[in-house]
Amino acid sequence: MNPMSISLVISLYNEEAGAYRFWTDLLDALSALDQYRFEVIWVNDGSTDGTQEIINRILSEKVPANITHQPIEFSRNFGHEAAIIAGIDHSSGDAVLCMDSDGQHPPLQIQNMIRAFEDGNDIVLMERVSRDDNGFIKNMMSSAFYRCINVLSAIRFENNATDFFLISSEVAGVLKSNYRERNRFIRGFIQSVGFKSTKLPFEAPARQFGTSNYSLLKLIKLAVNAIFTFSSVPLRISIFFSIAFILLTTLLGGYSLYMYLYGTAPPSGYTTIVLFLSFSFSLLFFTLAILSAYFEKMIQETRSRPVYIIKKRKAND
Repeated sequence: MNPMSISLVISLYNEEAGAYRFWTDLLDALSALDQYRFEVIWVNDGSTDGTQEIINRILSEKVPANITHQPIEFSRNFGHEAAIIAGIDHSSGDAVLCMDSDGQHPPLQIQNMIRAFEDGNDIVLMERVSRDDNGFIKNMMSSAFYRCINVLSAIRFENNATDFFLISSEVAGVLKSNYRERNRFIRGFIQSVGFKSTKLPFEAPARQFGTSNYSLLKLIKLAVNAIFTFSSVPLRISIFFSIAFILLTTLLGGYSLYMYLYGTAPPSGYTTIVLFLSFSFSLLFFTLAILSAYFEKMIQETRSRPVYIIKKRKAND
């Protein structure tokens, strides 16, 4: 009987400072699991530092017989979500395990994830219960994001689920054939496909090398993508506002006409007009902003541009 094979998808972007340290920790964890075969897929997401040189160094080193490497180098930076998709697309294992190389996805958790997979779970989500270097603002925004998307979406998402997860080859096949949107939210995709799943808690240590590539602006963009990908509620809100505005203008117009025809004095005009115009234009532009966001994403999908472009790919068995 052939041993179970696990594809490890490692995404990297400007991780020169900590990539090799991550590899030593990963190698220690995998060496203790010699009953499995591991395919380590290194996805360099267009790094501009020496990350690729570190990957090349790793590829040149001798590894145990149950470990193989598959490097993928993008032509430019396509983003973390695209790197994960690329790794999944090129995976061949019975299960695919995705993790970051910044040290905040502990390799020691891999054994627990594989056990959960062997127990019959097609999806193993890793729930971050704490993060040593998260500040108050990030924690607050993360909590607010999950509350917001769970209110807006018909799908219930696990709080604090991360891009540290394991999926079966069947789930990976679904992601390879479908869910090819340019606007991606991978951790949401894998929670929306069904299949038996479980979640495991873990504590994320503080980042030891380099700085986070996820700025506050990028986190906000990811949150917006997630909301517009999984919910049509903003569109319904714009319809509700439109109906409410029509009723308001009808009432206001009727009141003004009544006062003009039957009132003892004409209604005061300047303040009413200014407030009405300010409110109506604010509501109008808010509705247009929602429609524009959906329209933009629809255009991006119809263009059918590639999710990523590979500059170089070489298997090193």
